[in-house]
Amino acid sequence: MGGKGSGGHNRKPTAQKLAEGNRGKRRLNLREPKALPGEPQMPSGMTEHTKAVWPEVVAMLKANDVLFKTDGLATLCSNLVLFCQADRAVQEMGSMREKLDERTGVSTLHMNPAVRVRSDAEKQLRACWQLFGLDPSSRPGVQVDPSERDPQSALDSVLRAKSAKDEITN
Repeated sequence: MGGKGSGGHNRKPTAQKLAEGNRGKRRLNLREPKALPGEPQMPSGMTEHTKAVWPEVVAMLKANDVLFKTDGLATLCSNLVLFCQADRAVQEMGSMREKLDERTGVSTLHMNPAVRVRSDAEKQLRACWQLFGLDPSSRPGVQVDPSERDPQSALDSVLRAKSAKDEITN
């Protein structure tokens, strides 16, 4: 009945249910684990290419306020590296390969296996982007604390400040 991959609606976090009001009057999970803010540690078993991508991904997630210590960034980084490697192979060798049948002497065109690898890696990347709210369709579902966002500019704070003297009279 809901949750990722079950065919139903994705479950809302308890904080979101409290903010919207518990319309279904179902029991709330008040012991829901909290995400720990901060940068997760880089796993030790990562390849050199994946380690090189890690700081870029961390910076991107930090800029979007969706970086937590409990996040599995290794999957996102490894799929990004795999996609780039397969894309480079497709660019170098092309998407089709000619294969000569030695028995008949006829050459046939076959799809480069790197095309399939690139396609699969892209699907996995899209799934990771959706989890982190990095694509346009999933961005509205990600909530960030407005107090942790960048401070207002001086002009914004002046325009939003009101006092009794600011009343407009006709």
